[in-house]
Amino acid sequence: MNGPQVLALTGDESGPTLWRTWQPYTELQRRGYGAWFRHKDDPEMDAPEWPYLAATRLEAIVIPRFYWRDHVSSRQWIRTLHRAGLAVIYDLDDDVLTPQIGARQHATTEKDKDLATLEQDRRDRIAALRLCDGVTTSNAELASVIRQYTDAPVVVVENRIDVAWFRRTLQGARRIEKHLTIGWAGGARYQEDLEPVADAWHNVAKLRPDVHFVVQGFLPDVLCDAVPARRLHRLPWLSLAEYPRALRNIDIGCCSVAPNHFNRCKTPIKLWEFTLAGAVSVCSPTLYGPCISPEEDALLAETAAEWEAQLLRLVDDCALRRRLWKAQRRRVATEHALANHVLDWPRAWTEILESFRLKQAA
Repeated sequence: MNGPQVLALTGDESGPTLWRTWQPYTELQRRGYGAWFRHKDDPEMDAPEWPYLAATRLEAIVIPRFYWRDHVSSRQWIRTLHRAGLAVIYDLDDDVLTPQIGARQHATTEKDKDLATLEQDRRDRIAALRLCDGVTTSNAELASVIRQYTDAPVVVVENRIDVAWFRRTLQGARRIEKHLTIGWAGGARYQEDLEPVADAWHNVAKLRPDVHFVVQGFLPDVLCDAVPARRLHRLPWLSLAEYPRALRNIDIGCCSVAPNHFNRCKTPIKLWEFTLAGAVSVCSPTLYGPCISPEEDALLAETAAEWEAQLLRLVDDCALRRRLWKAQRRRVATEHALANHVLDWPRAWTEILESFRLKQAA
């Protein structure tokens, strides 16, 4: 087989698992690479032959976002892998390391945990990362954060979209709305990400009474309260296997994030998803600015007034919508398609393994 033989141990069925493990590893397997994944609690790994198989078939274990409460056990686990000649690679595509992250998680995605528990999670995650022989991560901003906590190699492997899978998933998806729609989709977040968009939606709704609005996934009050209820379509969360189908209901997508550090560590996934689902996008300069050409393949907006103006332009000009969307679709299919960039993963693993072996030999 080509390249390093690696096994990723996953812990959940989330978006990061889809983007960072399931899809790239599946594509690598298709090409003959030794890239496998198992859930960390897979009973197969309790079999007596597992240590032998790991030592003879693998060169590295990848642990995405892992952490242990018991640091003694984690060190023993890492030492066992090292004695078998295996490197351990951490993978991370969000900033869950900086001290402010606990408050953000508590306010958005992990409201069921108190701040003290979230802070302990952060410290345990840093402790796990420091035990590893290298880190793969999704962008340069996040790599800079990670390098504050480890001297091991930190290699950027950008997120890419599996265009073929996305298109297959969309096949047969029907729209529930016949009107022209403006939409947003995503997970829980701070209100500041959406306030300019909400103000713009409110005004567009008054100025263009035929336009409808779609919110999919998390249902932020700031958006849902901005437009008339009879013209708002609330779409639920869908499974990872189906979620692209809901995006078919959006004609004009809003890719909006506030200009802060946390958002700069993220990836412009939403723009790619909207595009492949058939929507033209208006984007914030933060995060999305570097991956669009304003007026050529998307529109840019930051203030509420700019969002309103750009949305109205797209509502009123079908030809502009189509021209921008087609250009962005070409860009996504070439610059951001997983099939064109999947070998970045084995290159990163090779770099980390070379460093690990030099250290082991010293």
